[in-house]
Amino acid sequence: MRADRIGAAGYARATTPAIDALARDGALYLEARTPSPWTLPAHASLLTGLYPSAHGGEAGSLKLDAALPFLARRLHDAGYRTEASIGNPWVGKDYNFQEGFDRFEEVWRKVKGTEADMGAGATNEWLTRWLDERATNPAARDKPFFLFVNYFEPHLPYNAPEPERGRFVRAGADPAAIERMRHFKYPEEVRFILGLTRLMPDELALLGDLYDGEIAYVDRRIGELVAALRRNALLDDTVVVVTSDHGEMLGEHRLLDHKLSVFEPVLRIPLVVRYPPAVRAGQRITAPVMLQDLYATILALAGAPADAAAAAAGAHPDARPLPGVRGLDPGAPRGATPDDPIISEYGPPTDFLQVIERIAPGFDTPTFNRTLIAWQVGTRKTIWASNGYHRIFDLAADPAESADLGPANPDELTATAARVEAWISRPGARPPIGEPR
Repeated sequence: MRADRIGAAGYARATTPAIDALARDGALYLEARTPSPWTLPAHASLLTGLYPSAHGGEAGSLKLDAALPFLARRLHDAGYRTEASIGNPWVGKDYNFQEGFDRFEEVWRKVKGTEADMGAGATNEWLTRWLDERATNPAARDKPFFLFVNYFEPHLPYNAPEPERGRFVRAGADPAAIERMRHFKYPEEVRFILGLTRLMPDELALLGDLYDGEIAYVDRRIGELVAALRRNALLDDTVVVVTSDHGEMLGEHRLLDHKLSVFEPVLRIPLVVRYPPAVRAGQRITAPVMLQDLYATILALAGAPADAAAAAAGAHPDARPLPGVRGLDPGAPRGATPDDPIISEYGPPTDFLQVIERIAPGFDTPTFNRTLIAWQVGTRKTIWASNGYHRIFDLAADPAESADLGPANPDELTATAARVEAWISRPGARPPIGEPR
């Protein structure tokens, strides 16, 4: 889910009434970013408090080290019941995400992949039943809990169940085009990225409409879970967080899905925190924060101290408490100085390169065979590439990242590239294979 599709953040369509209500009752973080634009390393950062180059989830071995300081394990050791429902195989047992959970339901294993509902309904049935049963068990009621809910929606194909699927489709749209676009999925988006196929502007617009339907559908499911917490008199005593692992490209820079880039549509994510005892209602926080900051925040609110390993990688902590939470000190805002940038990491895209070779044998892949680092200080964002094609954008003047300022600022580019390369080679880092090259 990308940040700019949230009603509370200013989106004109009513895609997210449930999330908007949570934001009114809590804090909305308008400048939240992910440390990685794809699922596995982003979730690993969320659940360990570490950057990808520290936890190693994108360094050639996607299976996470069981010795990492997993959030669920730390909460379990602090006396919490830990439960998870997972809709995406990249967040599964195959990669050690079950560490620390008392129960870890892989809902995705029961989904064929052709359904409009990719497991969200089954997830909610299980979790609402669990909450209702807990209410009748005195021993269970005395034990705090951590529920981690991973919805696969919104994700290609953008084919939500009705009524959400058609809710935002523009009037007069060709029914055949709607049918075609709601089944547009892998590897069609790869062919588009490679320039092997074209999508007309009206087709891209339809993809955006259908994407909004996916967001509305998962918002409905979020609302059901909030209602279950309220029904069991748990809502105001529970830290409720809604966020995303990454955003999505919808044709910008001729990209779809969330492959091959660290542009803002894939890095900026929604983040809402509701917890009346410590989070004042109605906050709209513009200070930059990172997805992994939830790790430090949740542990602090739960009374479980953050593991020292989570603050050891790099010159500053990988995770720090979120601003806007009473009793927690986030320190200086991220990105305020060159020594404390906002960082996101990607690559090299080994699996994607194999897909290209299968779809288009002989296609010239060096353009894509690179690692990317987004390095932001203030509104100045550098995209460092391991093939030497670095770029600078000013997000205040150019939020679409359309004007590369690098050629006009060679000294800035050289200095920032040196900082990025020092970050990559810092003690304890596990950079992607072949890095730097």
